Amino acid sequence: MKKTLTAVALLLASNSSMAAQMECMVDTDSLDTWQVSECTSFEYTLDRAVNNATWRIVNITKTISSVIWSERTTGCSSSATSCTKAIPPYSYHLGKATVLYTDGTYEILQATAQFETGF
Repeated sequence: MKKTLTAVALLLASNSSMAAQMECMVDTDSLDTWQVSECTSFEYTLDRAVNNATWRIVNITKTISSVIWSERTTGCSSSATSCTKAIPPYSYHLGKATVLYTDGTYEILQATAQFETGF
């Protein structure tokens, strides 16, 4: 029984690690990197100008039927697995996507983008 439970736990853990994820990146004058679930950045411009944030869906293991973008990413294409929007500094911007798969299943993914300008 113990071996069976261990095998089931390992199987569930391996399936969850293979699930799709949402990454984001804020395009600033600094070195920008993709981060899972939350991305933050800082630039030394001393202004309050907006910058582009990009959210993308990665580790997709199934065929996607469509994507419903919501929150800050509302209005992005339902056929796209990435979305770019201009965001102002000093606040958190939630990008959210409901990914509909052709097999009838779905996933809800999200990531928060934020940056500061040193002002």
